[in-house]
Amino acid sequence: MKILITSGGTREYIDDVRVLTNISSGKLGAQIATVFAEAEHDVHYLHAKGAIVPDNTGDDNVTYHTVDGTQEVFELMKELVPQMDVVIHAMAVSDFGFKRDGAVKLKSNDPEAFIEFMRENIIINPKILSYIKTWNPEVFLVSFKFEVGQTHKGLIEIAHDSLTKNGSDLVIANDKEEMIKENSHITHFVWPDKKVERAYGKLDTAIQLYKIVCDKN
Repeated sequence: MKILITSGGTREYIDDVRVLTNISSGKLGAQIATVFAEAEHDVHYLHAKGAIVPDNTGDDNVTYHTVDGTQEVFELMKELVPQMDVVIHAMAVSDFGFKRDGAVKLKSNDPEAFIEFMRENIIINPKILSYIKTWNPEVFLVSFKFEVGQTHKGLIEIAHDSLTKNGSDLVIANDKEEMIKENSHITHFVWPDKKVERAYGKLDTAIQLYKIVCDKN
């Protein structure tokens, strides 16, 4: 199989020295890529700068694509997705970006000017997930949903709504507070019929996902 795995968090430049980013490390995406590469599948690993990469960095089965901002991700995925059998879209893509018009460095001692600049230049980024099935209607699409402080029922409903809206074949959902409480990277596999399966830890998540993808393809 030919598989695209996206991982890490995008960086959106506010000015030439400041960025808007998120807490995604890319560890889960790297673990998933490792499992698929070790089974000798053709893995394309699209990762943000600074994200964790698979253990088998030199493996001939992995092609690496390094990106920075959301627009780079959009353009590269638009090119790659039509070639894939499976897309596992684990990347935390920023909802917002900023207009850029030449070199800019905001003054650190003028908070009002900084706030005004943010107001005037912030933009809404495209929802890349919503394009994937239009680029390749036949691809098996796995997407992710990360929430904070949801009930189990609420988390599953949010994940299922995302699945329906974006045409995903499977959504992997987790909640930060639940993971802290249980001291484990708990993930919930949410299917179109609302069936839910659970995994404990990144390796368990990667192995279960590998079995699912192989079964469906």
